Amino acid sequence: MRTTKSGLLWRLVAVLLAFTLIAAACGDDDDASEAAPAPAAEPAAEPAEEPSDDPLVVAALSAAGDPVELPNILAGYLQWIYADEAGKRIEDAAREAFDFMGWEWVTCDAEGAPDNMPGCGNQLLDQGAEVIFTDGIPEAFITDVLERATEAGVPVISAGGEVEPRDIYVASYASDDTDLGVQLAEYLKAQLPDGGNIIVQTFPSAWSAKRQAGLASAIEGTNITIVDSWEVDPTNMVPGTEADVTTKLAQFDVDGVWIDFSVASIGAANAIGALFPDGDEPDRPLLMTFYANPTGIDDIRAGRLDAAVDEKLEWQSWAQVDAIAQLLARGTAPSQERAPDFGGLNFSSRQVVTVDNIPATGSEIAPPPPGDYEVFFRTKWCAEFTNLPNC
Repeated sequence: MRTTKSGLLWRLVAVLLAFTLIAAACGDDDDASEAAPAPAAEPAAEPAEEPSDDPLVVAALSAAGDPVELPNILAGYLQWIYADEAGKRIEDAAREAFDFMGWEWVTCDAEGAPDNMPGCGNQLLDQGAEVIFTDGIPEAFITDVLERATEAGVPVISAGGEVEPRDIYVASYASDDTDLGVQLAEYLKAQLPDGGNIIVQTFPSAWSAKRQAGLASAIEGTNITIVDSWEVDPTNMVPGTEADVTTKLAQFDVDGVWIDFSVASIGAANAIGALFPDGDEPDRPLLMTFYANPTGIDDIRAGRLDAAVDEKLEWQSWAQVDAIAQLLARGTAPSQERAPDFGGLNFSSRQVVTVDNIPATGSEIAPPPPGDYEVFFRTKWCAEFTNLPNC
């Protein structure tokens, strides 16, 4: 059929009108879909965390400085003798603190030989150590190392035993060696109320001299007599001590054996055990030493060792790391006290460990009051250093 022009025009108008209506409808739908949704209900606020009433946490937070970034460093550890469990305890604690800080570290073990110590110290400096930690090595043993470190701007800090004289170490944190001697001597007096003869092994160091001073002051006016005293060979601690004690027990009527350097007590126990195999003979001498190390605790259980006066040496390593962290991050000079207070707490406390108070199981003595120094320092550091990897 033929369509007229006017019919075609109206059809075109109708189509355009239809498209207009469809577009309008779509526009209305778009407006509806873009309308702002009803506001979501606010999530319920979580209750505020209650502040801890743990005295260690409270003290740590009060001791923390203002938040600051801690530099990353390479720490070096100059070890006297890692085979000595007291030395191992101190170094292992330092390593744990280094790891918590995110610091890399290198170590060198002098294996108890003073002649090895300068080489160890120089090795650490050659490896790029930016701080050197050590465990009571007398400055006279490593004078050249300390002078080189000073020239290079590398601080050196000690722990584990009192160091005198101390001219270069930036600080030295240690047990009260005089009081350690006094406490062990008080145990001795209680075991020998009528007096007796003892032999004493010493070490050429300030901390050993202080232990001897404590012993002397405690037994003054008693009937306890030191019938022989000798220095241990630092390169032959266990076999050498075993041979020395065997000889001296044959020479003297001995009621007690006193050993200043803890690892040497293993040799003394071997000597006494060979002569008194039952362990409960009435004439078996007492054996006493310093620090309740794992082997010492086992020897106490086995009746090979009678007493070890102990302090949780590990706090000193954490205090070392804290002192260096404050020095690096804030320029704060380390405390010059032997055992500083931290937030009103002092972790230097001592006790005599015997078969009557060793733990029922395990080989570690729990920290005495004020408690766990690790909790304290971890809490303190997480509150004051903004870039630690373990907080």
